[in-house]
Amino acid sequence: MPKHGIMRVMEKVKKLVSENRFLIKPILWMFLIYLVGALAIILAGVHFADDIARTNFGYAGWNGFSRYLTTVLAHALHADIYLTNIAPLPQILALMILAVASVFLICLVAGKEVFKKPKWGWYLVAAIPLGLSPYMLECLSYQYDAPYMAISVLFAILPVLLRKRRKWVYGLAILVGVLTICMTYQAAIGILPMVVLIVAMREWNEDGKLKNKENWKYIGFSAVVFIVSLVLFEKVLMKPRDAYASNSLPEIQRLIPEFFEHLGQYFNLVFSDLKVWWLVLIGLIMVWFVVLFVMRSKRNKAGAFTVAILGGLMISMLAFSFYAVLDKPLYATRAMYPLGAAIAIFAIYVMSGEKKAWVLKVPAVVLAYCFVVFALTYGNALKEQDNYRNMVMDMVTADINELPMMQDGKTKNVTLRGWVGFSPVVLNMPANYTILQRLLMPSYSKYVPWMAYRLTHQSGLHLSVTEGEDSEDDELPMLKETVL
Repeated sequence: MPKHGIMRVMEKVKKLVSENRFLIKPILWMFLIYLVGALAIILAGVHFADDIARTNFGYAGWNGFSRYLTTVLAHALHADIYLTNIAPLPQILALMILAVASVFLICLVAGKEVFKKPKWGWYLVAAIPLGLSPYMLECLSYQYDAPYMAISVLFAILPVLLRKRRKWVYGLAILVGVLTICMTYQAAIGILPMVVLIVAMREWNEDGKLKNKENWKYIGFSAVVFIVSLVLFEKVLMKPRDAYASNSLPEIQRLIPEFFEHLGQYFNLVFSDLKVWWLVLIGLIMVWFVVLFVMRSKRNKAGAFTVAILGGLMISMLAFSFYAVLDKPLYATRAMYPLGAAIAIFAIYVMSGEKKAWVLKVPAVVLAYCFVVFALTYGNALKEQDNYRNMVMDMVTADINELPMMQDGKTKNVTLRGWVGFSPVVLNMPANYTILQRLLMPSYSKYVPWMAYRLTHQSGLHLSVTEGEDSEDDELPMLKETVL
């Protein structure tokens, strides 16, 4: 009697797990590295941005951004329709998912055989930018969203692991990967073509028997299925959105010039966000990537040099290309984490260099350490900023409570102007920590409505926020004046 189809699938899965059991140890070590780096963020225990509203009301709210899978997974993780705050479980889960994604990325860029050799820990160090780049830190700060942002990274890498299976299996994997990304967190969409490209480049460069035609077929098939999957999502599942960012395209005559304008804005932010020392290290990693690519080539050296330069530029551009094409892109740090994936790809490739080329690995190691240090710095600054905000809001709450007009118990409308500002601790930090102030987003202002919940929903006062434009200063009577 033939075995049931489900049993055959289970046997194949069991065999696959058995064959790759040696990857469990690297994944656990990668998780430990990420946990150390993110420990300050977790210990800060800060309700970050949307977390404030979700903690107050327990709603999901992701469907408006077409993130249906995030909604489903969140209800499953929280074991209820009402989403209580279960931190730090979501953040710890996010770190584990990123650890798996990092090890899979190493397998694709350097080959999984590296984990059967001694000193494979250095590859984990090279992969650190994927999970602890400054742009990923905002994602890890969310006590609700973090695991689903991490899932978007994992499913941008998973499909390429199946590239040597039957075409329909690989095509289905890309379809599932693209839809998963688009229904969890769309910013990761550029990582998938990055991984496809680096795998194609490496195999073409180091496999002298691989024909150019076969390589182009792999790239072409991947690109076609990828685009079809995106179109399917856009036509069937995506909800139009036009708020602080949009998911619509500019008019056709403005598409190309606006794309390059937006792309330039992203890279301008990178150069202003990151410390000069970090940029130098990233530049060295990219230079060593080109050098090693040419050294390892079994092709024409000039051709290998050209492929390394053009491929490196394309991988870098893919970090932001899919948001840059939109009419109103999102420039928040949480939308820029694919850059960490690009850096990790170059660093992993460099780390797989020959023993005599150890000096080429130094920039990748130093940059990884810098990112871990900054992650800890950011986590502690996040706590300092939260303490400062709470102190100021406690003072405001006390001042409002003392006003005679509040004694009648009726709800009063308040107009919020400006914002709390940065903690003196943050302001005293060196000026080259530009990205730190971008990560510590403005709070308690009318421009970020849920930040006002500290006054309107958590103070015990009967207050509501007035909608509409602010009144002029001379129209508002001065009721109480304080130093802050």
